[in-house]
Amino acid sequence: MRRGLFRTGLLAAVAAVGFLTACDMGFPTSEGEARIDEATFVATYTELRIAAMEWESQRLPAQERDAILQRQGVTADDLREFTQVHGRNVPVMNRIWNEVSENVQAAREAATASGEGEEDAADGEDVTEEGPPVAPVAPGSESDGSLSDAG
Repeated sequence: MRRGLFRTGLLAAVAAVGFLTACDMGFPTSEGEARIDEATFVATYTELRIAAMEWESQRLPAQERDAILQRQGVTADDLREFTQVHGRNVPVMNRIWNEVSENVQAAREAATASGEGEEDAADGEDVTEEGPPVAPVAPGSESDGSLSDAG
């Protein structure tokens, strides 16, 4: 009986070790390095996001995207490869996206403080938005569009 338990335990241990060594645990290995470093990825992605925010659709035209990539010295494939290499490493990607988000927020605050929106009007461009500005409305209030009082 003891021998059977020992063999079962040994087989389970060998299987567990085999399973764990076969899995990469979600973290990149040293053989899977990206062509660009983290700082370059963050700087490029930050610049792309800031530029995209200038468009109503939040989508950057290909020509502008390509100009940013060229200025940063990277390609779209470099960015894709970086996310493929590091994408499953949650702590690293979380840190990266937080840094990008903080950079974008800082750029927005700097633009607001410097009054960049006024430059467009000075250039003669039409900076008016179609329709009235939309303010957040608390759920259940009269103007939230719900049909709660229709009944």
